[in-house]
Formats: sequence, C-alpha cells, structure tokens
Amino acid sequence: MTSLSSKWSKPQKTGISERINNIIKPSGALKPRVETAIKKLQAQVGKLDAMLSSLNSRDEKIFHRIVIATQQHDTHTSKALSKELAEVRKVRRVLGNARMAIEQIELRLTTFHDLGDTVVTVMPTIGLMKNMKTSLAKFMPGADQELNNMAEMLGGLMTETFHSSDASFGVDTAMNSESEKILQEAGAVAEQ
Repeated sequence: MTSLSSKWSKPQKTGISERINNIIKPSGALKPRVETAIKKLQAQVGKLDAMLSSLNSRDEKIFHRIVIATQQHDTHTSKALSKELAEVRKVRRVLGNARMAIEQIELRLTTFHDLGDTVVTVMPTIGLMKNMKTSLAKFMPGADQELNNMAEMLGGLMTETFHSSDASFGVDTAMNSESEKILQEAGAVAEQ
C-alpha cells in the first residue's frame, strides 16, 4: 500500500524525451519568446557596459601609476604595471567585441520582431484577396485576375523576405554597400 501512496502523491518528473522535445520545439507563442530574448540581451549589454566602465577606470588608474613609476625611474614597477595594463586592455577588447556581437543579435531579433508584426498584418490581406477573387469573379470577370496578381505579388514578397534572409550576418554585397553608406554618413556626422 505504501508504494501506491508514494506513486499517487509523488509529482511526475518529465522524461528525457519530453525535455529534449521542449528544447527542440518549445511551446508557446513566438512573439513573447522573442521579446523575452530581446530583454535578456539588453540586460546582458547593460552588464557588459558596467564591466567595460570598470575596466576603463582601472585602465586609467594603472596608466597613471605607470606614468608615476616612469617619472620616478622605477622600471621594474612600470614594466609589471604595463603587462597588467596590456591584460586589462585585452579583456576590455574581448568584452567590447562580445558587447557588439550581443547588440547585433539584439538588433536582428528586433528586426525579426518587427517583421513578424508586418507578416501578421499582411497575411490576412492575402487570404482576403483570395476569398474576394471568387466572389468578384461572378460580377467582374477581370477583377479576379487582378486580385490574383496582387495576392501573388504579396505572397512573393513574403516568400522573398523569408528566403533571402540568411545567417551570414551581412555578407551580402548589397548589404555591404548599404553598411558602407551608413558608416560614411556616420563618419560625416561625427566630424561635424
């Protein structure tokens, strides 16, 4: 009788296949998960900013100590501090690169989020056009062809949008030229 009572009240554990399935194919709507991922990435960028700020202040302090040691002709201390400063700058560079990568992923997810909102708006329009096509064919024979063309155009646009996106993070030559224009514009604004 004890085995029945322990099995009855014992909470059921998820099996390994269920856990793997939840990892591979998580349940729930995609939009809230993307929003949650964006918020988590923003939090990580904030943490990296704090770490970078700390490293910048440490860099300044160590550099100031190197200047003082050099003025006092203390080569041993200045060499030791310069090695430490090199390590701090290396870590700062790595963290800066990680911050940029996380920010790029955040921007991609934000773009994906906005694109998803657009798709949700446009897809019912395509269905509506297809439904109207059959209704209007009775009264206006040429209208069904025109609605069919518009529905195909919107469908093609949606297909192009999703099939042209790749995971190469901007290797496309059109995107590179666009990126170069943006960088030139930003450089011109920075010079002012």
